[in-house]
Amino acid sequence: MDIMNYGLREKYDQLKRFGDRLSDMKTIVDWERIRPLLNDLYINNTEKGGRSNYDPILMVKILFLQSIYGIVDESIEKEIHNRLDFMNFLDYPESVPDARTIWLFRERLSNNHKDKKIWKEIWKQFKEKGITVKKGTIQDATFIESDPGHGKHRKGDGTIPIYLDQNPVKEPSESDHNEEKTSKREAKTARKIEIEQKKKAREEERKNAKTRRSKDGTWTVKNKRSHFGYKLHTIQDSDNDMILNYATTTASVHDSQIDLSIPGIVNYKDKGYFGVEGRGIDAAMDKAARGHKLPVESIRRNLRITRKRSRGERPYSVIKGIFHGGHVFVTTVPRVRVKNMFMCLGHNMICVIRMKNKGIIA
Repeated sequence: MDIMNYGLREKYDQLKRFGDRLSDMKTIVDWERIRPLLNDLYINNTEKGGRSNYDPILMVKILFLQSIYGIVDESIEKEIHNRLDFMNFLDYPESVPDARTIWLFRERLSNNHKDKKIWKEIWKQFKEKGITVKKGTIQDATFIESDPGHGKHRKGDGTIPIYLDQNPVKEPSESDHNEEKTSKREAKTARKIEIEQKKKAREEERKNAKTRRSKDGTWTVKNKRSHFGYKLHTIQDSDNDMILNYATTTASVHDSQIDLSIPGIVNYKDKGYFGVEGRGIDAAMDKAARGHKLPVESIRRNLRITRKRSRGERPYSVIKGIFHGGHVFVTTVPRVRVKNMFMCLGHNMICVIRMKNKGIIA
């Protein structure tokens, strides 16, 4: 330990008495158990050698900090140097990676699906602490907004040309009416073709864009409000609010298309999942058909399910309200999936700290 790190540790000890959530998160998980999962991410550890890599555990912790504090790649390096709690969480590294290195590491995680392996390993540690599903589960989904970008449109000058015709106006004949209908039909068909071509061109442009404009995000409408980007699907314990599993899709994918239920365990869901069977015991709310009201028994059943699944919004209030994760600047589903994993992990750590303070777990 050099004199600079010693001074930082001394200063952090003075700061810690005011409370530090990150210090508790640091000890909840044995981060070293993740290391074997990440050893094959680098290809320059052969006999040929190469520039030394940053510690993969350090990189994972940095991505975790980014996700729970809503910090972009370009700002995280400065924030680490600026905050003692960040330095303590990262074990006072000698050097900090820049934005490009962090971006590349996230790419490696997403391309190799290492985020799923990290999630399974950490949940294995949670189970060792005695955290299991006892009463049931709640499945729900929320929008993760993204930047759609703006296409280039040519605008006219707003004037309307006026043509003067000296000839007298003739009464339109039946053949004129038929020709007009045919021309309108052809114009309508040509317009549809033009719209489809523009749509394909925009999709291709979005895929090749080198900006923060989303490449995979899609549009959807809910409650008369448009949303663009992605959707985070989660299933949580109905008792302790911990997220058991997650999935990331584009915004246009319906909630009912994703089944995260566990066989043999009750899964409480809202009306959007009505009529869709899953692996678990279905407890979706009943939905009325058009022109037919729900019977009293179904209304009472929905009220009972509502009381159970009302806790399903708590993880999203943490992810969007505390982590500021309701809007992302990454541009593909795999990259959003990695950020969602770390946000779900951060929520779970808050739940573990709460259970530990209450004496539910050791």
